[in-house]
Amino acid sequence: MTTAAPPLAPGWWEARVGGLPGPFWALWAGTLVNRLGAFVFPFLSLFLTGTRGYSVARAGLVLTVLGVGLAISQPLGGTLADRYGRRRTLLLGLLGSAATLLVVGAARTFPALCVAVFVFGIFADMFRPASNAAIADLVPEALRPRAFALVFWALNVGFAVATLLGGVLAGRGYWLLFVGDAATSVAFAAIIARRVPETRPLHVDSTPGSIRDVLRDRLMMALVISVIAQSTAYMQAFYTLPLAVVHDGLGTGGYGAIIALNGILIVALQPLLLGILGRRSRGPLLLVSGLVLGVGLGLTAFADTIAQHMGAVAVWTAGEIVGAGVLGALVASIAPVHLRGRYLGVFGASFGVSSILAPGLGTQVLQHLGEGALWTSCLVLAVGSGAGMFLVSRAADRR
Repeated sequence: MTTAAPPLAPGWWEARVGGLPGPFWALWAGTLVNRLGAFVFPFLSLFLTGTRGYSVARAGLVLTVLGVGLAISQPLGGTLADRYGRRRTLLLGLLGSAATLLVVGAARTFPALCVAVFVFGIFADMFRPASNAAIADLVPEALRPRAFALVFWALNVGFAVATLLGGVLAGRGYWLLFVGDAATSVAFAAIIARRVPETRPLHVDSTPGSIRDVLRDRLMMALVISVIAQSTAYMQAFYTLPLAVVHDGLGTGGYGAIIALNGILIVALQPLLLGILGRRSRGPLLLVSGLVLGVGLGLTAFADTIAQHMGAVAVWTAGEIVGAGVLGALVASIAPVHLRGRYLGVFGASFGVSSILAPGLGTQVLQHLGEGALWTSCLVLAVGSGAGMFLVSRAADRR
């Protein structure tokens, strides 16, 4: 007698990865490869202060210049993706970032380094709105939350490996970081060239549009404000949580162990929850995500030990996982087809705005009002933004 396969196995797999087209998986694989080589960003400040010998202030200036380039990168990439195509923009961004990254590593004078870093910043995220627009073009709307969540998972897996491997390579020479990072960008470009066709709808060529159309869309701007608020709260886990952990006497090693749990849980749990994204509407998921994220950040006010901090991290990570992929799918549904790249570019830039606001606001509240006020503010921001995203999703369904 033969034993039949368990009836739930095919359904389990289909509910998580079924129905997604081959070009999507090429984009997913390229994203993973590229992220596996994301060596430079985590170690750039150490390269500047160590190998180049710059002061902390000068290194901070270089990183600020990089941030300005990154703020330009996604809106520009979205515009190019709508005007010239997803495939061309992907190739331009990936090959341009690879070339300019090598220039950054070779720059010897401070002015040359600043110019190189600025240009690299412009290219570095140019591919993201083009990639997201291509996913929206390829994947039916009902499957987009799962598709974007799978990309989110690949980003986290790749980054976890990159930080570990980057530390080993940096010990042998920082030039290996620049070469390896550039090589994975070229590898992603090669995957695009061979496996991803142009996905931009043909009628887009004859349809006018500009970034101003995105900024005039009140629904999109409401979503951007909600994203900025939630991301500003979320980023406190990386800007002010280290200060709180050290203040509790747990040291930098304690913070490393605490924040590592975030990546571990995402890698372990995200695949298990992909099926939920196919069975739940966007609005409730975003509302629950904001609520759980806010509660987790709020619990940090009561945490004094590593175990307690890990408990708080586990809660807000669950909120992060629930919302992963849903936001990108919501933006794609709001955007007119001929402006899809621009909408996703503005959406990506909202995280850049948060990265500018989060450290200044968080440290000021922590210093002048204390931990209780800081984490309560994060709770309010996250829950409020979740409610805002819920309302935007409902309005998008009506539109």
